Amino acid sequence: MSVSNLSKNFFRLIDGEIGPFDRPFQFRLFPFDAGGSLNFLKIAAKNDEGFATFVSWDLFGHEKQKHGKFGRYELLAVCDDEKWCMDVLSQIGRQGLNELIEPGDTFDLGPLLKPEAPVQGVVFEAALQFKLRQWIWSEACGLLRCIGVTRAELEFARKHGVPVLIERLKRAEIYPKTIVQRKASVDLAE
Repeated sequence: MSVSNLSKNFFRLIDGEIGPFDRPFQFRLFPFDAGGSLNFLKIAAKNDEGFATFVSWDLFGHEKQKHGKFGRYELLAVCDDEKWCMDVLSQIGRQGLNELIEPGDTFDLGPLLKPEAPVQGVVFEAALQFKLRQWIWSEACGLLRCIGVTRAELEFARKHGVPVLIERLKRAEIYPKTIVQRKASVDLAE
């Protein structure tokens, strides 16, 4: 199966799992391959909280994307700030062309943001994982959830593991959202 056909099947699957995506799709004029931002599919907020779901569009079939056991992937985030989300996920996407990013990894945003920015890192988890099949051949693929975290939470995840931090984010009713101006960290007492 060609990468193009894999990509079509992949997006059909995720549209069924988390969609439907808002129409019309909006694409960036300056392409990702030429240094521009990723293109995103969006599901607008379905409530009064102001969050939207974003799924990147350009990584799954990219020839330079590094993929391990998780396979080919796109990035997923639920965020209250569209510009922040698109900028940060584009930086993460670019990094994924140079090094492997897997569920359980962390990403330090410190060098990309102002020091006073409340959210200073991103943790990754598998949001969805599939095996796309054609005849006897199959390929792993999925959506890699990106959750923005404070500096203290990033350090906690690096010490204790992303799954432990995610449980704390769930208890605090923050998970799976990125709240860009969230100043307080969840309870990290050991």
